[in-house]
Amino acid sequence: MDDHAEWARLRDRLLARGRMPVLPDGWAHQSAMLGAEGYEYGGDFIVSDLSADGRLLQMILVDVCGSGASAVPAALQFAGALESLIAAVPEDTLLLAANGYLQRQPSDESIATAVQVVLELDTGAYRIRSAGHPPALRWEPGPGRWETDNARGTALGVSDVPEVVPSEGSLAPGEALLFYTDGVVESRSADIDDGIDWLRRVAREAVLDCWEGAAERIIAQVDRGDDDRAVLIVRRDSAPCDIGDRSGI
Repeated sequence: MDDHAEWARLRDRLLARGRMPVLPDGWAHQSAMLGAEGYEYGGDFIVSDLSADGRLLQMILVDVCGSGASAVPAALQFAGALESLIAAVPEDTLLLAANGYLQRQPSDESIATAVQVVLELDTGAYRIRSAGHPPALRWEPGPGRWETDNARGTALGVSDVPEVVPSEGSLAPGEALLFYTDGVVESRSADIDDGIDWLRRVAREAVLDCWEGAAERIIAQVDRGDDDRAVLIVRRDSAPCDIGDRSGI
């Protein structure tokens, strides 16, 4: 088997592990990923878990250090560990357990950023924890804009106890959360804050056209560079083409 076929096989395994569960009526999710320039696969991945009663959704979006084919084996191993941890440890210790896993790896490059969201599907209440990840965005349909969440923390694998400052809130019908990896908003020629402002504008236009396919439309406007990119959107009230308020455009 040639190298390309082997990397593709590993990437297929990683994507299979990242399949999101079917959500109950009134909820929808979508995601899109883009490998670094020259690759169709990379080290960004999603792990999720839906409780047996269908009321609690937990997801974690991860960006493993490195890009392209070189990041796939480490991402696949880390995804397997998280797949076991997410269903076995309390939500408030998941990032700590993930940090411990990375610190036990032999490579000095076992570093990742991650954002974890726990969503109560019956009430819309959510909790976000970040480990060195760019801030999540929240859609507010009244003004028709994406607001920046304030969860923050340090990357996994860097220190014995990562700093994690969580945020919490509640999604009403029509509201949504958007998560992404730093390859979406970072470039060598622009500040990350400028990149986040750019994403807020692009994501606003993407969802005002139609929610369905918005993640793909966002990714399509990101220039391919030397980092992988991923976008994940979770929305309450899943009407496929619920047009928002276009005032102020």
